[in-house]
Amino acid sequence: MPDPVAAVSCGIYAGQPVLDLDYPEDSEAGVDGNFVMTGGGRLVEVQMSAEGATFSRAQMDELMDLAAAGVRELAAIQLAAADA
Repeated sequence: MPDPVAAVSCGIYAGQPVLDLDYPEDSEAGVDGNFVMTGGGRLVEVQMSAEGATFSRAQMDELMDLAAAGVRELAAIQLAAADA
């Protein structure tokens, strides 16, 4: 399998960055984002919205880093499944 692709959601909930928001977190998040990336960290799509409060560049970078870690984990699972 070449470079796998995966998507995750991240947001700022109760002032904290959260990976893979569940519905209650997502519905109350101040910032919500969806990230589609390759396992190698290349961006396919990024969509972020200030739902209840604006966000800083540093917070955006933090969410992108969190998303990249989640995508790397999902890509590793995809590669392991392909090798099985």
